[in-house]
Amino acid sequence: MIHHKKFNKWMVPGWHIENNENSVEWAIREVKEETWVDIKLFSFIHKKHKVSDAKWLLPAEYYYEQIIPWNKKEEEHCHLDFTYLAFASNWELKINLRETKDLKWIELDKSLTLDTFDWTKYIINDLISKLDSETILYEEK
Repeated sequence: MIHHKKFNKWMVPGWHIENNENSVEWAIREVKEETWVDIKLFSFIHKKHKVSDAKWLLPAEYYYEQIIPWNKKEEEHCHLDFTYLAFASNWELKINLRETKDLKWIELDKSLTLDTFDWTKYIINDLISKLDSETILYEEK
């Protein structure tokens, strides 16, 4: 988890999708930029669908909308949060000090004690229950 400077809260890595980037590419890039960790996405709820005329993209496991109020830097706007699940390919963390105050690996149940957004706590609780009971339907190859 990262301790975000702007929000002064612990959260998962992420920011904005770049031009010509899909949401899967974005998730992988953001984690790499903010932590130096390579990831492979997976899902408990989505199965891969092969078709001949399109590229299947793994949907986000969780999807939230937030209305960001007006402030001196930006007008009120809608912010969409896509949350993917991933396996880490490496474990060494390197902090990106532009946006992050701190960075650490933390066990899911212990992360519930951190100052996070409500939706983050919901996701953590949901993941704890899924890891105890479900199998992974899709793993990026």
